[in-house]
Amino acid sequence: PGIIAFNMFGPGLEPTDAYPRLVTEVLPTPLVGFFAAVLFGAILSSFNSALNSSVTLIALNIYKPYFNPDAPDKQIVRRGKAVGIILALFAMCIAPLIDKVPQGFFQYLQIVNGFYNVPIFTILIVGYLTKRVPAIAAKVALFVFIAIYATTQLFLDTGVHFLHILAILFVACSLLMLLIGKLRPRETDFILEQKSKVDMKPWKLVYPVGIAATLAMIIIYILLSPAGII
Repeated sequence: PGIIAFNMFGPGLEPTDAYPRLVTEVLPTPLVGFFAAVLFGAILSSFNSALNSSVTLIALNIYKPYFNPDAPDKQIVRRGKAVGIILALFAMCIAPLIDKVPQGFFQYLQIVNGFYNVPIFTILIVGYLTKRVPAIAAKVALFVFIAIYATTQLFLDTGVHFLHILAILFVACSLLMLLIGKLRPRETDFILEQKSKVDMKPWKLVYPVGIAATLAMIIIYILLSPAGII
């Protein structure tokens, strides 16, 4: 939609106005309200999912183990509801401020997602590819990643795009975990236990399709980059 809006309305269009204007121009007038209702429902669904996930994490991973290990289920549910109300009110308070973000909502969302998705991805990659890296390495790398990324995005203007910073931190924290694994490796190799509850037989085309998808992504990136032909 963004590329279509850019070609239809020109470069002077505000990023936050691209999608609404595209909808009003393309859809028939009677369907605009219907589309708005569908979009509103999708937003509520995503918000509810994130809210429920946050409440569950706080109630079961923080409140119960650290504050009240013997709490019954009803009390955990009540505390979870209270946390949910607080989070919802906080989200409603900061929502109007998002419109003030100069780079647009979508890029702001990607910047915020970088605080957790790339660090977790980094830990998963190292965890899958190694067997002797200890858990402390993941904890240290997670702290270092988030601390440096937060510094570059909130306090220090490096002039480097946030995606490049994420890529640099991905490599640096991967090497950091490998270094810790070299200095303080696990006593035994980690072995993933198979519960055999589902069929874990690998798809026979997983490697060809994975390699093809990776090569396609690299080729598209090169073609669309300043060094490419497009």
